Amino acid sequence: MLLKFSKSDILNSALVYPETGALGYTILTRSHFICDNNKDLNTESEDESRRTTIYNKLGEVIAEIGWKGKQPIEIVIGKEKIIGAKGMFGCSSAILSHNVLGIPTRFDTEYFWMAAPDALTLLDYDSNQTKGSFHSNSMHVGERFIAAPIPGLGHDYLEFETHPLASTEELLVSFILMEVLRRSRFNLHADSSDRSKLWRSTPLANWGRRLRRKSI
Repeated sequence: MLLKFSKSDILNSALVYPETGALGYTILTRSHFICDNNKDLNTESEDESRRTTIYNKLGEVIAEIGWKGKQPIEIVIGKEKIIGAKGMFGCSSAILSHNVLGIPTRFDTEYFWMAAPDALTLLDYDSNQTKGSFHSNSMHVGERFIAAPIPGLGHDYLEFETHPLASTEELLVSFILMEVLRRSRFNLHADSSDRSKLWRSTPLANWGRRLRRKSI
């Protein structure tokens, strides 16, 4: 499946099928601030709460993520309610390195979300095959993705293969959680252009065999 974000803000964007332009999903995030009685009523607390809602093409709610700051505190997928991010991922050991973070999925013990400063992929650790990728600021040319030469020139794309034990909603939610974690862990708000070049020549799938597993 291939989806294109209509906006650069992944938490507030439509997801369309690039082949047809048809709407697939919509992601909206609304914020509110917890009132601090010790402060002026017009002052916003630093403890921001947000709620991300994912809608299908019919406008029906299919998943939600409740945030406290950057921490997911409540996740709803269909009728399932999950407290915290840990319930969205597997119990097996993570893959850790200075510039690579691998988090197991809960639906398949051999599937890992692999995050690096310049990439986020879904890796089948057993077969060493990439099952999903986030293409940031890219141009879709034929069956290839090319990094745009300047920021904002391309679009963001989410590409993944379906899995018999995971719904599309679960894949979308786990992607959002991992992308927020990736940006926070690697401080991507800062200028990381030089650092990112180190990883462009090394596909993340190759790290699945090279890194040893450690507990978080």
